[in-house]
Amino acid sequence: MISSSNFKEKTQEFLKPVAENIGSLGISPNAVTLTGFILSAMAGIFLALGNLLNGTMLLALSGACDVFDGILARTTKRTTKFGAFFDSFLDRYADFFPLAGLLYYGHLTGNEVLLLGSLFSISGAFATSYARARAESLGAECKVGIFERPERVVLLILGLLFGYPTETTVLLALFSNLTALQRLFCALERLR
Repeated sequence: MISSSNFKEKTQEFLKPVAENIGSLGISPNAVTLTGFILSAMAGIFLALGNLLNGTMLLALSGACDVFDGILARTTKRTTKFGAFFDSFLDRYADFFPLAGLLYYGHLTGNEVLLLGSLFSISGAFATSYARARAESLGAECKVGIFERPERVVLLILGLLFGYPTETTVLLALFSNLTALQRLFCALERLR
């Protein structure tokens, strides 16, 4: 069975030659991060208007940028503290936009389950990220959890692609908040 970190390493190795070619064009990792952020915002707009296919395609491109910016930074030896912060900062908005779009779409269509699923997915995504960052700021590493950002994005893309936005947001709400709770218990254990 391939673990999430093992899969991540293999993906990075596979994309390394592409990153070297793009890096030689002078494209910066921060530019890729910003592009992913813009694509995510556009995905949110399309999803809010009920255009699930275009919203999903833009979300997939945004997710690709999120995978690629770090690989580009490491391959071209352009990793910086600011770049790491910039990426994490914009990732929170990239988490928010598609789910906010679905929340609005749920409101427009009177689909309260989609609305609530999206709302709790947003809170779970933010709580998961915050728990890790806050624990690390206090000296505890809490990277545990069944559903980190890559898993959330992949589930959202697949759920939308196959036409199950409501069910997908319910699953996202459940798993992202479960992950946040896993990190809470990790922090409680390690910070005592």
